[in-house]
Amino acid sequence: MKTRLLILAGAAALATAGAAFAAVTFDPATGTGFVGKGDVQLALGLNNAQLQNQAASLQFSVASTVVTETSWLCTNTRNENTQERSRTTTETVQGVLSAVARERNQITGFNLNGYAGGGSTSSSVTEGPQLNSCPTNWVLTPGTTTVDESSSSVLYVNGVPLQ
Repeated sequence: MKTRLLILAGAAALATAGAAFAAVTFDPATGTGFVGKGDVQLALGLNNAQLQNQAASLQFSVASTVVTETSWLCTNTRNENTQERSRTTTETVQGVLSAVARERNQITGFNLNGYAGGGSTSSSVTEGPQLNSCPTNWVLTPGTTTVDESSSSVLYVNGVPLQ
């Protein structure tokens, strides 16, 4: 019984360790990188034979989001009060990637070769007042405009996230 538990614990440790060897490298600016076959299999629930058969039909895509938050202060004309104002712009770009299977007797992964022509869509949403605008009888307080920007990208295979 003790030997059986050790074998099961060892198998579980190996399964966990296998997930840690993810082979995804991706540059969202250029659309280039590499995705290992194990990452695709894990995302899509495919065994090795299924991956080999479906490799030509796999489609890689990315969704990148940039959020820009701009804030500024307005002061009333009598310098009695200040009011902080802000606006947020969220831009999302989705693009299809050109991918080629890397083979060594069988497919070992996929080289991402950049964005495919015409395969992207974008959207932008802005919430808040016009940039550096103040209410009537208020003025922009000089030197108070700040901009914070954050970005994120998610890589997909057949619509399922890889990272």
